[in-house]
Amino acid sequence: MTTEHLTPVTIVGAGPVGLMLANLLSAYDIPVIVIERNSTTVQAPRAVSIDDESLRALQIAGLADSLKERCAMDYGSVYLGPTRNPFAQVSPTSAEYGHPRRSAFAQPELEALLAQGVKRFPRAEIRFGQEVTGLTQRDGYVTLDIRRNDGSTYQHNTRFVAACDGGRSPLRHMIGVGMQGYTYEKKWLIIDLKGTRDNFRETRVYCDPRRPGINLPGPNRTRRFEFMLLEGETDEQVTDPAFITQLLRDHGPDEGIEIVRKQVYTFHARMATDWKKGNVFLLGDAAHLTPPFAGQGLNSGLRDAANLSWKLAAVLKGQMTPAVLDSYQQERPEHAWQLIEMAVKLGRIMMPQTLFKARLLERFFKTLQRIPPAHEYITQMRYKPKPRFSKGFFVRDGADLKKTRVGRMLPQPQVETEHDRTLHRLDDILGHGFALIALTPEPEKAFQGLPELPFEKSLGLKRICITPRYYNAFPAAPDASITVRDVAGDFEKHTQATDVWLLVRPDRYVMACIPRNSPQATIAELNRLLGMDS
Repeated sequence: MTTEHLTPVTIVGAGPVGLMLANLLSAYDIPVIVIERNSTTVQAPRAVSIDDESLRALQIAGLADSLKERCAMDYGSVYLGPTRNPFAQVSPTSAEYGHPRRSAFAQPELEALLAQGVKRFPRAEIRFGQEVTGLTQRDGYVTLDIRRNDGSTYQHNTRFVAACDGGRSPLRHMIGVGMQGYTYEKKWLIIDLKGTRDNFRETRVYCDPRRPGINLPGPNRTRRFEFMLLEGETDEQVTDPAFITQLLRDHGPDEGIEIVRKQVYTFHARMATDWKKGNVFLLGDAAHLTPPFAGQGLNSGLRDAANLSWKLAAVLKGQMTPAVLDSYQQERPEHAWQLIEMAVKLGRIMMPQTLFKARLLERFFKTLQRIPPAHEYITQMRYKPKPRFSKGFFVRDGADLKKTRVGRMLPQPQVETEHDRTLHRLDDILGHGFALIALTPEPEKAFQGLPELPFEKSLGLKRICITPRYYNAFPAAPDASITVRDVAGDFEKHTQATDVWLLVRPDRYVMACIPRNSPQATIAELNRLLGMDS
C-alpha cells in the first residue's frame, strides 16, 4: 500500500455539499482533494429547491449566475384544501440577500456545474471511483485508507477531513458519532417527470387527508410529484404504472408523459450528536437529515460548506488558530435544527389527519388574510428562520438576539460604484476575504477616528465605504478600497449601521459592530478573539 504526502483538506463525497466546499476552499486558495466512490456525479433527480442563502454561497464561488441560467427562478407555493380550492399562498418578493427566496433546479445540473467549477483551480482534484475504507486520527492530521474501483489501495494523509458522504455516512460511523431525532412513520412516493404539460409555475401543496401531496415545477419543463402512502399501501403497489397513471390523472394534465424516476422514500428529522471530532467535520446529510416539506435539506448542507470553508482557509493560511474551527459546531447545528423544525411544522399543515381538521386549517388561514401583518408573515416567508447565530465566532454588541446586527448575515443590496456608475451586487465588491464596512453620507470621513487594527493586515481586511441612497459616492473615501452607493436604500434599511463600522466575515456574517464613538472595547475583544493579545 502506497502512502501520499500530506494534503491540506480532503473532502469525502462529491455530492453538491462536497463539491461546493471544494469550490469555496479553492476560491480561498486552499489545495483540496475530493474522494468519491461513484464513477460520476449524480445523474438522477434528487434535490429540486434552492434558496437565496445557497445562491449567495454559489456567488462567492463564482457560480451563481451560471446556475441561475439553469433554474426556474423565483417561485412560491399555493396551499389547496380537499376541494382543491386555494386557501393560502406563499409568494416572497424580497431579495434581502441578493437573490430570490426560492427557485427550482436540477441536482444533476448543479453537481455537473460544481464539478466543472473545480477544474478552474489547478490545485484541486476530484478522484472518482475511490472509496474510503478506514480512518485513523493522528496528532495533527488524519490517515485515510482508500480503495480504488480496480481493487488497488493506498493511504492518504490529510490535515483535515470533511465528511460529505450522505445520510448513511460511513465516515460518521468511523469516528463514532451517532444521530438523534426521529423517522417519519409514513412513506412518500416521489415521481419525477419530463416534458410537463402544466404551465403553472408555483408549487401546489395538497392538504388533503385522503392523499397529501406536493406538485413542484422545475426548469426545462420538468415536474416533481410527492405523495404520501396511505395505510396498507406497499412500495410495489404505489410504483405500479397503473397506480401512478391514476395519480397523475387526478392531479393535472401530465398523465402519460415520460417518468424519469419513481421511488419510495422514508423521511427523517435527525441530527448528528457531534459535527466535529478531532480533525474530521461532518457536513450535509452526514450531519443532519431534514424532511423535504420546506426544501431545506440541500440548502442546509450548502450553508455548512459556506461556514466551514473560510475557517479552514484561515487556519491553513496562519491567519487564525485552530480554535476558530470549534465555532463550526457552535454556529451551524442551531440554525440547521430550526429549519428542520420549520419543515416539520409545514409537514403538519400538509398532512391534516381528518377532513374536519383540513377544513379548520382552511378557515384559520383565510382568517389570517384579513390581518395584514399575519398575512405578510405567510406570503413573504417570514416564518423561515433568519440566518443568524446566538453563539459563535463574533463579538457581541450587547443588543437583544432579535435586534443585534452581530452574528447575522449581511444584506446584499445593489450598489453603484463611484468612478463609472456601474451597478454591482455587494458581494462582488467584497471579494473573498474579510471586509470593514462604513455606511456614511460623508465618504471623506468614512474611517475617521478608527484606531489602529492589529489584525487588519493579517486578515487582509478590505475597507468598503457605502453611501446611503440619496448621497453620491464621491469624493471617494481616501482610506477605503472602494466607495459605492446603496442604490435602493436596502443596506441602510436592514443594517441601520451609520453609528458603527461593520466587520464582515468571508461567509457574509457580521463578526463585530465597532462603535464609532467608543471603538476601543470592541477592538480589544476582537484582538482576544483573534489571538492578537497573546
